[in-house]
Amino acid sequence: MEKHQHGGEIVSAAARFGIDPGAFVDFSVNTNPLGPPPEVAGLLRDATSLAAVYPEPDCGSLRDAAGAYYGVAPDQIIAANGAVELIYLLAQVQRPRTVLIPGPTFGEYETASRLCGAAVKHFYLSPGQGFLPPLPHLVRAARGADLVWICSPNNPTGARLPAEILKPFLSYCREQGVFLVIDESFLLFDPNWRELTCIPEAVTGGGVLVLQSLTKFFGIPGLRIGCGIGRRDVIAGLACRQPPWQVNGLAQAAARASFTACEYARQTRALVAQERDFLTSSLGDLRLVRQVYPSAANFLLLELRPPATAPALWGQLARRGVLVRDCSNFGWLGDRFLRVAIKNHDQNALLLKQLALLD
Repeated sequence: MEKHQHGGEIVSAAARFGIDPGAFVDFSVNTNPLGPPPEVAGLLRDATSLAAVYPEPDCGSLRDAAGAYYGVAPDQIIAANGAVELIYLLAQVQRPRTVLIPGPTFGEYETASRLCGAAVKHFYLSPGQGFLPPLPHLVRAARGADLVWICSPNNPTGARLPAEILKPFLSYCREQGVFLVIDESFLLFDPNWRELTCIPEAVTGGGVLVLQSLTKFFGIPGLRIGCGIGRRDVIAGLACRQPPWQVNGLAQAAARASFTACEYARQTRALVAQERDFLTSSLGDLRLVRQVYPSAANFLLLELRPPATAPALWGQLARRGVLVRDCSNFGWLGDRFLRVAIKNHDQNALLLKQLALLD
């Protein structure tokens, strides 16, 4: 179980190693290597006017913009302070007795579920199977569960659950009355995300909520913005338990502007695909890397070759001003797995150079 330990902890690393926070190159967070869209830059430079007034209490304009972007009605969307807030809100609203979590995966699913008193069933995703579950095994594991958390592409493995598994499983959950949450926080990095998303299924039938993080793809994690998409009754059940003014005005404005950043989105997907191939090939040539797992996201999971360990390599790289994600606290991964974000080419080359010095 991951207990609020995540990437991006530059301040604590700076204090530990005596390095200026601005000197780190941070591969531990999975956000857009281009940074925020140009459409957002002006808002960030002139945020005073937004700070001086109350934001829309129900994110009405943002939900209009998000509805146009995702192809759904505004009342089929709920906005929040990042997708993680919706994870906790949904657990509180659903109050499941038993949840199923295929893992290794994002630890906040378990934390949110346990806080609401749910029993947690785990389903092991095997590295030998590319971290993808056989459909019959996943269905069998879901028996007796009230709610299932699915992350696709999954964090930290990068594996995307293919439609031939995800769509039949969604149908099974719906038939059995099992609420299904599909976290698509990293799906926007895929050029074909509109064909891959489960949003159409979520808005046309009950018992499904799709989560979309806007901070990852649009490079604005400090503003905290995400949304949930589902049938009107599902969204209404969440919204009535959400306080007004939940999302600040700058985050709402930045998200609206981000939805219009078409060229930025095209450049992002091209860069991530190109650099993912480059890093996958180059990392695989290092002796200390046993395996680089295929990824559909903007990050890669690495398995180290013994005697190298993730905590030791994390410390060695941090002393050199490079932060990666030690995955030791993800269930089942142990101390030989690292996750690295895909950044621009020069930064990726720097990571490879530093790893080569330790190889």
